[in-house]
Amino acid sequence: MALFERRRRPALPAPVRAAVPLDGGASVLAWARDERTGGHVVATTHHLAFVGPGDELAWSRPWHEAETGTWAGETSTLTVTWVDRGAPARWQVTEPSLLQQALRERLQASVVLADEFRTAGRRTVRVVIRQDLATGALLEQIVPGKGADLTDTDVAREAAQRLARLRAEVGL
Repeated sequence: MALFERRRRPALPAPVRAAVPLDGGASVLAWARDERTGGHVVATTHHLAFVGPGDELAWSRPWHEAETGTWAGETSTLTVTWVDRGAPARWQVTEPSLLQQALRERLQASVVLADEFRTAGRRTVRVVIRQDLATGALLEQIVPGKGADLTDTDVAREAAQRLARLRAEVGL
């Protein structure tokens, strides 16, 4: 056995790969098996997808819809939160994978400019210009932190001003 021999990870199962939409020149960057469900989390250049245990596509979401990704090593849990504040996606990933790195890189690649401020109630609001990695289109997002109220007129005004500044910086 060679001193620096690397063990190759098995390829993404063909039925899982076939279920993942790879239109527009997209390619698979990384994947991992979810130990809880037996499904597969697949990171592509344009989307994050989940293929259920029956090899059916459960969902595929563009990277600009993902807000954060966190790794809890003690439980081997990967969590993705969404800009729309929908239920977070959680997977238990125990086998070695490049999924965490791909997640971080794709999230960063989708952010063009961002600004953050605190409300009078000490809540955080982020204003972001993101890019749809499939089309190149620029998108505006106002992402309230926990407890931030976007219907508050002062918060809405501050968010609009900051978003206008970001829009001007990117020529929107």
